[in-house]
Amino acid sequence: WSEVDTKRWAVALAEEFKVKGANVLLGPGVNVHRVARGGRNAEYISGEAPYLGSRLAVPYVQGVQSKGVLAVVKHFVTNDQET
Repeated sequence: WSEVDTKRWAVALAEEFKVKGANVLLGPGVNVHRVARGGRNAEYISGEAPYLGSRLAVPYVQGVQSKGVLAVVKHFVTNDQET
């Protein structure tokens, strides 16, 4: 799990969003997986490790915003179960 690669990925996402005319990216999702059936688990960069999420969220936001796209960090807590 590389901070450098996360930033490169975020820059690529932002470039794609710009081409499509978007100026806001709703992410990254930083909630921690608690329930395996959670439908949004694949969207969270933290996986099951809060420390990992804290390390990867910063370069993600920096990469997205370096291209003039607003990154919106979401789902800090309590979005981990589909019932």
